[in-house]
Amino acid sequence: MKYRALLYNGPKDLEFAELDMPECGDNDVILKNRMASICGSDTDTWLNGGEMHYIPPHVEFGHEVVSEIYAVGKNVKDIKVGDRVAPFPLKVTPNSRKAGWLGGFSEYIYCTNAAYDYNLWKLDDSISDKEAAMIEPFSVGITTADKAVLREGATYLILGCGLIGFCVAARLADKGVPRKNITLIDKSELRLQKAREQGFNGVCNAGNDNFWDEVFEYTGKAYSVYGPGSNADYIFECAGSMYPDAKEPTLMEQAMKVLKYNGTMVVTGVHRQQVNINMQKLVFGLQNIVYGSGNVEYHFKEAIRILQSKQFNFETLVTQVYSFEDAIEAIKFTCDPNKCFRVLISYNS
Repeated sequence: MKYRALLYNGPKDLEFAELDMPECGDNDVILKNRMASICGSDTDTWLNGGEMHYIPPHVEFGHEVVSEIYAVGKNVKDIKVGDRVAPFPLKVTPNSRKAGWLGGFSEYIYCTNAAYDYNLWKLDDSISDKEAAMIEPFSVGITTADKAVLREGATYLILGCGLIGFCVAARLADKGVPRKNITLIDKSELRLQKAREQGFNGVCNAGNDNFWDEVFEYTGKAYSVYGPGSNADYIFECAGSMYPDAKEPTLMEQAMKVLKYNGTMVVTGVHRQQVNINMQKLVFGLQNIVYGSGNVEYHFKEAIRILQSKQFNFETLVTQVYSFEDAIEAIKFTCDPNKCFRVLISYNS
């Protein structure tokens, strides 16, 4: 049997291929994909190459996906053909670096040593396929948000209002932070409007003149080693820098100048552009930098719990759904944040 796979060969070089379906091993399962979500790492791989995401040339890729069980090995317990599941990318294969090129943009995924609550999470009908395709990035946002030690009355600033930034905001709200105390920054008015619709009042367009003054209206002001700064205890950097030849300072570089005395920057975004940080100011300003990307099983489970709680309407974050046949065009289209929030690929259309 053959199946169709989308292969990454190099920057701006994707192709469909017919691959042989492997035999299902005794301890393994084969997943049939239902819907996939396009990650910022996928668009960065398309534009600039996959080396920063551990994606080598000539492999299947895509990792944000909801699937159903297609075949089950004889030693696998409690997993049945037809079960709808969310695969946990880090453990679908023994090679954790393969998490970014799982095969979410192919018709099937091979999962070794399959077990529920290990590398597969069984889903009930309370979570739609659209929502389930966003479990993996939601878990990354939860990992990022959980780096913060929450304090009553504190404000939080999020750089980047893509899905990861939104998920950081959702996790903070889930843990009791009032949505009015969460400020998001982005240049895409479409993405900012999606956040406003979910009740996050502090939303600022980084394309506006003097937008930092608007930020201070939401977060309050505090002392920074550079001068007037934001009173946000934590600034979450979820924007990154996709274009290595960009001339303007990144949002992270701008935000370091308003990070308050003893404030903390949690970095999740991927930076193609060299980020310049003044180490002397970092030391004398007691500015802390921690890194919050990735995910663990607990945060994967938390993403499912929050989606089931219906505190947020994740389906409204989906602005376009492409068929699998148009997956390459979908990835190209997703590179423009002014036209989309979250783009999905459907295998059932």
